[in-house]
Amino acid sequence: MIFYIVALIIFMTQCFLMIFSFFNDQYQKTNSNNTNKKEKFFYIILIPCLNEEKVIGNTLKQLLEMQMEKHIIVIDDASIDNTVSTVENISGPITIIKRKKPNAQIGKGSALNSAVPTIKSIIKQSSFDQAHSIIGVMDADGVLSFNSSVELDNAFADKSVAAAQLRVKMKSPKTILQTFQDIEFFVINHLTQLFRSYIDATALCGNGQFFRASSVFDKLGDKPWGNALLEDYELTLRMKLKSLKIKYIGNAYVDQEALTSLKKLVVQRARWSQGGFNCWKYLKQVMRSKTMSKLQKSDVLLFCIMPILNILSDITIIIYTVKFFIIDSGDLLNGLIDFFFLSILGLLFGVLFTELYIRELKKTEKNGVIINHTDFLNEHSNLVKRLRAILLVSYMYIVFFVSLMISIFRLSKNNNSWVKTKRI
Repeated sequence: MIFYIVALIIFMTQCFLMIFSFFNDQYQKTNSNNTNKKEKFFYIILIPCLNEEKVIGNTLKQLLEMQMEKHIIVIDDASIDNTVSTVENISGPITIIKRKKPNAQIGKGSALNSAVPTIKSIIKQSSFDQAHSIIGVMDADGVLSFNSSVELDNAFADKSVAAAQLRVKMKSPKTILQTFQDIEFFVINHLTQLFRSYIDATALCGNGQFFRASSVFDKLGDKPWGNALLEDYELTLRMKLKSLKIKYIGNAYVDQEALTSLKKLVVQRARWSQGGFNCWKYLKQVMRSKTMSKLQKSDVLLFCIMPILNILSDITIIIYTVKFFIIDSGDLLNGLIDFFFLSILGLLFGVLFTELYIRELKKTEKNGVIINHTDFLNEHSNLVKRLRAILLVSYMYIVFFVSLMISIFRLSKNNNSWVKTKRI
């Protein structure tokens, strides 16, 4: 039971900190005055692809319409579909890097590192220096919000900013499972990033991350990405260990497609969990770092130990549930009372995040970003849809327990192969 109580206390503390971050962010926006000097930047956007013919065309067309100086590098990781031909049929400042096996399909980090020589060549041929050249990483299904270029320009106008991470949103969620993913990214992860911003611990995500070329190449060399399955968090740790500042941008976002099946979600989260375990190799460096603050170190430590606490607390819940229904079923009244209060506690945070999600959609739409009213959940959704979202947000940890166990099994077999999530 002790593991469950510890995990519950940490989870509740995180929730309250996220709520604090939400209201503090509202206050700062009300009293903010952006005085950044306008500067021009050159954006080199990397899009790693493996069998992305269904989505890459739309992503490229949307990027080409963005009002920014840019060059797009599509990194094809030995696709067997029509990804390459789809890209070749689109005109614009696009370069294709064609990787072949056995050097291909060995991880996202490897694919991104392969683009570094091309990046440097493109910068050399441009009229921009490395300090004004920004390297972006987007998924093949990513679409930037209309204000992304302005917000990125404002972020990198601050010379101390080495990297910036955009907010992430799911594209037009139509099902309850897709809506859960949107709530998780657009609200829960957003609030987590806001709090991390206050302690200078912003983490990079796989989609919508941007870096100042001079900062990355000077401090991390020609292979900034590692081989962890969670290459974005590994890069976060590498940057923090070099005292590079990462800024979170919550006023602009990158759209991506939500997964359509529970099986795909479990497999994806198992890969992410295993990638988190891969990053444990940096713990010793982090704890001994003379440049990272105690709060930054605490954030990294919490990120690393939370999966273990979640596994132990979930096992505790399973044991006590079995004990109640099979062994102690005679004490029905007290058991039902305990079950009722624990359920209310669990649903409380589901209600909170679901309602914040609907509020955020309204606020975002007022800022000129189009929200599709055919989405599963919006301000006009009925009570049944809201209750379904609340239940899923509250008890998705049961599904993620399966992902954690899969990641532990793969680690025990020393299986670090990169299992890519397939498109529909």
